[in-house]
Amino acid sequence: MGFEYWVKMKELMIYLKTTETCNLNCKHCFTNGTNGAKIYWDHIKVTKWLQEFSKITNNSSHVHLEFHGGEPFLADIKSLQYVYDNCFDLWASQSWGITTNLVFKLDQEKIDFIQGPLGNRIGTSWDPDIRFSNPKQYDLWRKNIDTLISLGVDIKLFISVTKGTVNMEPIDLLEWVRDLGIKELALERLTMNGSALENLDIFPTNLEQDQWFLKMHHQILENDARDWFSNEFMETIYSKFEQGITSEGTFCRDCEEKLFTINADGSIAGCPNSAPEDKYAHIDDNIQDIFINEKRLHIMACEKSRDPRCYECPVFEYCGGDCHQLEWQDNICGAPKSLMTLLSGKNKYIKVINLKEI
Repeated sequence: MGFEYWVKMKELMIYLKTTETCNLNCKHCFTNGTNGAKIYWDHIKVTKWLQEFSKITNNSSHVHLEFHGGEPFLADIKSLQYVYDNCFDLWASQSWGITTNLVFKLDQEKIDFIQGPLGNRIGTSWDPDIRFSNPKQYDLWRKNIDTLISLGVDIKLFISVTKGTVNMEPIDLLEWVRDLGIKELALERLTMNGSALENLDIFPTNLEQDQWFLKMHHQILENDARDWFSNEFMETIYSKFEQGITSEGTFCRDCEEKLFTINADGSIAGCPNSAPEDKYAHIDDNIQDIFINEKRLHIMACEKSRDPRCYECPVFEYCGGDCHQLEWQDNICGAPKSLMTLLSGKNKYIKVINLKEI
């Protein structure tokens, strides 16, 4: 397929990594935390690349740009502001965000950036056991959360589904998130990247993970917890059966087509989880060549392929194979199969259903 095909994307998401390093050292970090490369982005070059990139993707219905890392706020805030100031109107519809660990002094410069260019919205992370190396780090994180919420900032909380996570009662976790004042929760399953490869003990088994999501569903219904905040992963599952939307979130199988990660060294990749090792181009390259780069097309082809066992699965029509980076364990995949089996058993034809009846 030619260049013209690949630029007709409805939506794009661009991760702008300001650095590869971090002030934390989480066991699952895909950039290896404090051991990540001590390099910072060339924000001038990134700006020029975005400006050129926009000229050939101006048919996109929406473009989201996410400051990322490592810890993106380790870079000079003026460099982030520069990129925003010179790129805020490149597409007819675009938005900005940041994913930050919030373990630092939250000074007025950062607050102004959050309330200005970022539109009073950020993403941050919390994980049991593997994120904070001491109570002071957690206390600082919690203080910054409270400060930002008091200023009207909406916070999306990312929690990795680790061994420690599935050892928690789902309802206890949901109640804690609610009481924290979070507006949106994203539960993220681990992939074999970065530090996670050296800490395999943090991975739950696929069966443990599957059963945990099923239990979460039941506890959501028992406690009428669906309206506490937006539980992104669970709502993606529910939308399959309530609205017939089968290809959102990790179930889309087109991440590598619509995601672009600009590593801090200027290299380009797709999914941010595998961006350090699966880079296929550079911001110095001809932009048109990037879209039809041979390695990129190979990665996209791998994403489209499924394990043959998927086609025999009773919920394949809803699941679609889930994220291509999730590993199988014997005959158990990484998808929430038990939950989807339960929901599909109530309504085979994907009409609107009342989940409270299940």
